[in-house]
Amino acid sequence: GMVFYNNVLCVLFLLPVASAMGELRIFLTTEALHTVDYGIKNFFAGFVGFFLNFASLNCVSITGPTTYAIVGSLNKIPTSIFGWFLFHAQISSETWFFIAISMIGGFVYSYAKIKGSRNQSGK
Repeated sequence: GMVFYNNVLCVLFLLPVASAMGELRIFLTTEALHTVDYGIKNFFAGFVGFFLNFASLNCVSITGPTTYAIVGSLNKIPTSIFGWFLFHAQISSETWFFIAISMIGGFVYSYAKIKGSRNQSGK
C-alpha cells in the first residue's frame, strides 16, 4: 500500500519537473537510452529500488520514524571512519567534532529509548 502510493506521488511531482527542465525531451531523443541493455539495467535498478523503498517503509512502520531517522544518521559514522581508514580521506577537526556529536546524540537517544521501555514494562 504505502510503497505504491509513495511511488505514484513521486511520479506526480517529478514528471512535470523533468518535463520543464527538458530532461523528458532528452530522454525521448537519445537513442542510446532505447537499447535492450539499457532497458534491462533500468528495470533491475527500478526493481531493487522498489524493494529498498518497501524495506524502508516497513522499518518506519515497525520501529517508528524517529528511530529510523536516528539509525539513518548514525550509519554515516562508520562510513566516514572507514573512508578515512581505507582511502586515507582527510577528515577535518570540524568533521570529527560533528561525528562525536552524532555519536553522543545516538547514545542519548538509545538511553532514553531503553529507559522509556523499562518504565512502560514496570507499570
